[in-house]
Amino acid sequence: MRRFFDLLIPIEVLSPQTLQTIRELNFSGVGASLGVRPLSTNLTGSLENLKKAKSAGEAEGLDVVSRIMIDEVLSEGALRALLRKFRKRVEVFSVHALDRRLTALACRDSRVDVITLLPGSRLFKGDLVYIYEYSKGVELLMAPVQVGSPLSRAKALAYYSRTVELLQRKGLAASLIFSSGAASSKALRDPRSMASLLSLMGLTYDAALDAVSVNVERLVAECRDRLSGVVPVRGVRIVERGGDGGR
Repeated sequence: MRRFFDLLIPIEVLSPQTLQTIRELNFSGVGASLGVRPLSTNLTGSLENLKKAKSAGEAEGLDVVSRIMIDEVLSEGALRALLRKFRKRVEVFSVHALDRRLTALACRDSRVDVITLLPGSRLFKGDLVYIYEYSKGVELLMAPVQVGSPLSRAKALAYYSRTVELLQRKGLAASLIFSSGAASSKALRDPRSMASLLSLMGLTYDAALDAVSVNVERLVAECRDRLSGVVPVRGVRIVERGGDGGR
């Protein structure tokens, strides 16, 4: 049975009522996401809110994934500083592809787990090589096709369709993650409706379901393994040997 995840909902949106709604929509997990602004203005309170969201999610039977998202343009030095400070304090670390320099760094730094694409973001050949090598997630958000003018939503759909085609052509369809990015509980949709929307962009319905379930679950599991030390670096797993040393 599939376990559905919405990997990006801002922490400010995740009230107990919203968590209940997420569960009622048939999600098994949610990404409680901290952006740059709350981190910079109220660090202690933001981290405490993550803990509260985890506790409230557990009460609803939800797997709450702690996440930091770099959703503003920063210098390369500032991104590296945030990675050093917070990478081991959250389960998922992501970067919005808002700026060419930042996107290139996020793709080649193995500590970044997810590259979030917005309409207009560009991935180059080298970026795709690093995404494949480090098994990163490539995230598209539902929000740009929900809000704005009809023209802006049509442009977002066209951009997402080109991106899906690129990922399929490069053998990276399993890297695709589709999240709501919901700014309010009213913007939430059930996972099968999200998959139906994504299937309009060139994926089969099953592959679209993967983007809200198994692709996310696999990435989260690997991130947690890295934090626990089971996987010290991507692609390398520590296997305990028993008895006489495994001979």
